[in-house]
Amino acid sequence: MGVSQKKVLIVDDDRFAQKLIVRALLNQYELRTANDGQEAIEVATEWLPAAILLDVQMPVKNGYEVCEILKGNPATAEIPIIFLSGNGSLREKLLGFELGAEDYLVKPFEADLLNAKVKLAVSAYHEKLELNEKAQSAQTTAFEALTSSAELGRALRFVEHTFAISTYDGLARALFQSMKEYGLSTSVMFVSTSGPLFYSQSHAEVPPLEKDLLTVMHSQGRFSDFGCRTFCNYRQVALLIKNMPLEDRERYGRIKDTVPFILGSVDGKIRALDIHQSLVTQAESLAASISAIGSTLSSLTEQVSDGHAAITSIVKDLLADLDDRFPKLGLEEDQEKYLMGRIDRAFTDALAELDRGLNLSSSLAGVVRLLSHLRDQHQKMVDATSIKAENSALDLPNDGEVLSGDVELF
Repeated sequence: MGVSQKKVLIVDDDRFAQKLIVRALLNQYELRTANDGQEAIEVATEWLPAAILLDVQMPVKNGYEVCEILKGNPATAEIPIIFLSGNGSLREKLLGFELGAEDYLVKPFEADLLNAKVKLAVSAYHEKLELNEKAQSAQTTAFEALTSSAELGRALRFVEHTFAISTYDGLARALFQSMKEYGLSTSVMFVSTSGPLFYSQSHAEVPPLEKDLLTVMHSQGRFSDFGCRTFCNYRQVALLIKNMPLEDRERYGRIKDTVPFILGSVDGKIRALDIHQSLVTQAESLAASISAIGSTLSSLTEQVSDGHAAITSIVKDLLADLDDRFPKLGLEEDQEKYLMGRIDRAFTDALAELDRGLNLSSSLAGVVRLLSHLRDQHQKMVDATSIKAENSALDLPNDGEVLSGDVELF
């Protein structure tokens, strides 16, 4: 990263707060400070930092006014802004987000947290510059506004292709490709069984403030509008559209009619992927359980066999010893016969019980074979589903990108 990407502008009318922030960042960034909003605008326009730490409450111009002016200037519009404020309410965060800020830091804060936020913002700015350069060199044309029928056709084609998508990442790429065809810039949150998954259309890390707002606004109804930004929600998906065409009310209405249709398909696909993942997990768990049962039964069978042999040997030795010692005990003949018969019956009964144990082990081994068969059938079903999806995906360009008719995407 060059020196130009290491510049950080600190804007705060509190000199003590300025010194604390400078001390936290001094060894890592080239720093400049501004004491009020007007000075901040002049320094930012001339110096072009890689990130701006902007206090909200200031004289002359407050932080929100400064942010709006900077975001309205093409020379400074892309510079990430992190608001610093003692007020951490949702309303304040939404206001900062609507003005285009990348993050919102509530005072007082730890130096480590400040460094982490600044590092993320500077890195995101650097990546955005690179992406913009690549886009400018590769992009030779732009899509014109689409008619209502063409937009519906794209939506139907997207729904058709979602059946062949087998991963959350592939689903996100297909969704972003579809949104790109509508000329929309978006971020999305998938609510999967493993937790929320965040994706950005620019392929960069979703900013922390966007993650917070996607999570909070997910429960606020189907649509939530904040200027040119619109949140659209389903049970397992939340989409943020960042550039709704407020100046074109007809196209604005078509987008609000079409996007829910697309998100309904995405919502159903997320549930299908969750079920598939659950089946795979169950198959793995079943295989592990059957292996454990088999090992246990095998060990049990060996122990029963060893015990059978040991008891047989002990009883034989006992009978031989008694046969040798009975004449010396001075017992009557009928007493000897009774004792020998009693011992012999006990020995026979003990062997019968051991044989029943061996038969039980054999029966349990049959159960293990049946479970193994069921496990194999279950695994074949899971594999067949995955293979079918993969084979269907061969018809899709770039692992799930959605094309519409003969339109060539850039």
